[in-house]
Amino acid sequence: MTRAVKRRKSDRVLNDLGMQIVSGQRAPGDRLPREHDLSRRLGISRPSLREGLKALVQKGLIEPRTGRGTTINEKHRWNVLDADVLRWIAEAPPDREFYRTLLEARTIIEPAAARLAAARAGHETILGLERAYHAMARALPHDVETCCRHHLALHELIILATANPILTALATTIRTALLAAFRLRSNARESYENSLAEHWAVVVAIRKRSPEDAEQAMRELLAGTARDIAPAFEPGRSRKAPATAPAHRRRRKHGRR
Repeated sequence: MTRAVKRRKSDRVLNDLGMQIVSGQRAPGDRLPREHDLSRRLGISRPSLREGLKALVQKGLIEPRTGRGTTINEKHRWNVLDADVLRWIAEAPPDREFYRTLLEARTIIEPAAARLAAARAGHETILGLERAYHAMARALPHDVETCCRHHLALHELIILATANPILTALATTIRTALLAAFRLRSNARESYENSLAEHWAVVVAIRKRSPEDAEQAMRELLAGTARDIAPAFEPGRSRKAPATAPAHRRRRKHGRR
């Protein structure tokens, strides 16, 4: 029982400090208060504090230095494939550089994955892609959150269809970040609807067993993503999507995504 309580307290330290660092409340180069002062501020024991700090060290967020205290690391030292770090990034205000690098990685990986999926996808996987696409389309314009979930399922099915366990593991690792990116893009609801045609083109190319078309369709989809995500970083732009789409742009058969 005591161990479980200690674990919960160290998890709270981990989550609170991790979120503060990732959100920029504690900047790279800043030093954490001394252990005694920090444990008092957080209202936890020093052993619980040490356990939480140890986890942050393993995630690359902080570095204890003899005689200099514990310092916040630069972003390039963070383990951005760590599940907690990705969750904190998703919950923090949008970080333009992170989402730019995520899109860059997707542009490298996903066109090749679509090419492999067109060559390797089984019948059930293709049916799953079609179901995911149609569920995306049905969810719009009123249920963006459901649309985002089916959007994620569609992209994960494409990766799964490659039959490459390394790509599958990577997609599973970054799914939190991908879902956050899809939500971020949904700020412009009409943009979200317009993207449907690009997703449908990828599904059709995979269904037709055309690797070249699937790769090109995915490149066009990601180019649209690059254009559509930019407004999310405009000053004063809310992360929350509007309640309804403009009536004159509310429904296209496929649209772009």
